[in-house]
Amino acid sequence: MRKIVLYSDQIIKENRKIDYELLRLLNKKNPSIGYIPSCSDLTRKYFNPKVQYYNELGISNIQYFDLDKEYDERKINDIFQSDAIHLSGGNTFYFLYLLKKRNLVKLLQLYVEQGGILIGISAGSIILSKTIDMAQFGDEDIVGIEDRSSLGIVDFQFMPHWSDDESIKYLKVLKDYSKVKKTTIYACNDGDGIVINGDDIKFIGNVIKI
Repeated sequence: MRKIVLYSDQIIKENRKIDYELLRLLNKKNPSIGYIPSCSDLTRKYFNPKVQYYNELGISNIQYFDLDKEYDERKINDIFQSDAIHLSGGNTFYFLYLLKKRNLVKLLQLYVEQGGILIGISAGSIILSKTIDMAQFGDEDIVGIEDRSSLGIVDFQFMPHWSDDESIKYLKVLKDYSKVKKTTIYACNDGDGIVINGDDIKFIGNVIKI
């Protein structure tokens, strides 16, 4: 049974409704979260605020797992002992490159199949689709990735950081993409998100279907 939480971003006040849904899925006292960054965060500039974020939700068991410069193959199995895995924001192309380089795509798919919870933030949410095509509308392909196929855990495309400006820039091209590819795109404002529990999909906030 899939248990997925997709955030556009994690901003404490705006995301409270999504946070409560996450806690319901975790359904235990002080669950463990394995944090996977999209690239090395050597000073923990981005990790430490997430620790504080989860601490405010009553979660203190958060472990950092680097797939990049601090990669340690011996720690990989530990990731999948976590109650939930947090896939961070960042450059989606580079994140997918690292996941494939470290052979984590199938392991993450299996983790979900076995009941693990995935938490996607921005790029981490895009990666859960069948392809990271949505990344081209906000990220630069800094690795020249040829194969954009991704985890395929959700059967739609996720477009984070939606706004009036984004709508003006991208709505038509996204509608054309959706029609040509015969796929659904959900565009989320920061503070909005999607929660999946098995076959149940819950839209939090103003999620736009394209």
